[in-house]
Amino acid sequence: MAAIDSDIQSLAPAFQLGRRKTTLALCGVAAGLAVAIGTFLLHGRDANAARFAAQTVFRVSGLAFLLFYLAGPVSRLIPSRPTLALARERTGLALAFAGIYTVFLVCAMTPDYFASAHVPLPTAAFAVFSLLILAVILAGERAGLADASWRPALRAMETVGVAYFWMVYAVNDLDHLSGPHRPDGYYGLSLSILVAALLVRFADSFWQRYSYARRQIA
Repeated sequence: MAAIDSDIQSLAPAFQLGRRKTTLALCGVAAGLAVAIGTFLLHGRDANAARFAAQTVFRVSGLAFLLFYLAGPVSRLIPSRPTLALARERTGLALAFAGIYTVFLVCAMTPDYFASAHVPLPTAAFAVFSLLILAVILAGERAGLADASWRPALRAMETVGVAYFWMVYAVNDLDHLSGPHRPDGYYGLSLSILVAALLVRFADSFWQRYSYARRQIA
């Protein structure tokens, strides 16, 4: 009986951690749906409203991506209780981002439904490919639980997946800055934040290598 009680107590932290991850994933989906539905209802409930809802959810997903993207590096560069707490929830943040981005992909295909048209092949291909990359990122977040021989490959795949989404947001910003669009300061600010986030990641990588070299010398 004592052994069973001990096993239950040892499983409790893992259960609570899994529950937090599930909660964050559901919060991501709920936030994406709330933004999409609210924007759609406030802007006419037509195809244009659906396009604006997709754009708004995409912007919100960008914020979720940045939280996930910077959680680890910031906690190592500026270790404190808030940053370390955020880093511990990195997998949950990845799930929340995946939830919001999935809502965006659904919203991106909604205008074609209002137009009674088939979803264009490039849009469908982008959606499927993005879902695959999301799956790769989530698999990479579980690399610590995988067999040791698989961990380097999963981590490398996660790195590629994260770089893909950084490029998606950066290319979108650049397209709106240089294309025939209405002036919108959001895209310049968004691109600046993405570049700053990339510099933070580079600084974190440099600091880790520097710290490792010092430990080796000592």
